[in-house]
Amino acid sequence: ARNEEEHLGECLQALRDQEYPGDWEVVVVDDRSADTTGEIARREGGSWERLKLVTVVGEPRFKCPKKSALARGIEASSGELLLLTDADCRPQVGWVKSMVGLFTEEVGLVAGYAFPDPGERVRQKLLALDNLAVGALGAGSFGMGRMLSCTGRNLAYRRRVYDEVGGFERIGHLVGGDDVYFARIVAAETNWKLVFNRDREADVVNAPPPVRLGEIINQKLRHAAKGGHYQGPALLLGTAVYLFHFFLLLGLIGMVFESRLDPLFLSVWGARWAADCGLLWRMARREERPLLLGLPLLELCYIPYVLLFTLMGRSGWFRWKS
Repeated sequence: ARNEEEHLGECLQALRDQEYPGDWEVVVVDDRSADTTGEIARREGGSWERLKLVTVVGEPRFKCPKKSALARGIEASSGELLLLTDADCRPQVGWVKSMVGLFTEEVGLVAGYAFPDPGERVRQKLLALDNLAVGALGAGSFGMGRMLSCTGRNLAYRRRVYDEVGGFERIGHLVGGDDVYFARIVAAETNWKLVFNRDREADVVNAPPPVRLGEIINQKLRHAAKGGHYQGPALLLGTAVYLFHFFLLLGLIGMVFESRLDPLFLSVWGARWAADCGLLWRMARREERPLLLGLPLLELCYIPYVLLFTLMGRSGWFRWKS
């Protein structure tokens, strides 16, 4: 939790409301906050013995401050199963019970879905729809045994798994990726099974997407930067996606200059929209389905996002949370 005084109280209340009968603890890591985040956690801990506060001081261990804070929290915890979420998130009441229930003997990591309050602005709703698309990509890739994406807002793994891969040591120099980079190491270098939790009781709600254009651009640059470190089949897939959007751009430019509609281009676009709509409809929660009306606009936005932000993010043209 870094400067999360606005959201931390709701997050802790959601954790208080968990319907889990077993023994568990809550570890809040105050990552050098300049607001009252630490005071809120300390006050809650005074009336809730389950809560433990870890305060980070000094320079972070890793280049990525969040990984340093997570490592401190994990070191301070005592459980065998580690469930992670962010301070601006509100897990459903069945989150702990559902996530823990998927840890059979062969399962080492469980990922879940996190969705934002959509907000009121069009740009916020488009970002919420983009989040749904990324969630669908992640869920599908888990099902295919080729994990591509997951989110640290809703993630769980065994302490044995964390120790087995050396924690965040090998990815500490990378900004972000405490979720997907870590999970990909587990998938590639261990025999543990990775699963995606489709139980709606395991979903996590997070704060609305940003409104300011600068914040949106910075956030998407951070997200795009993760793809630059993929290798093997994931890199080939990313290259194919990049080329696909490049040819979409050429098709749009061609129609503009020729002042005519290209049946081939429109059929490709329509087929893509139909396939994406079907996938996202299945993935979406009921309250998210109206967002699909914005899918054509979002897929237009994907052209500059994929073509430009991938390169800019890989070059480090963004800043981490202040």
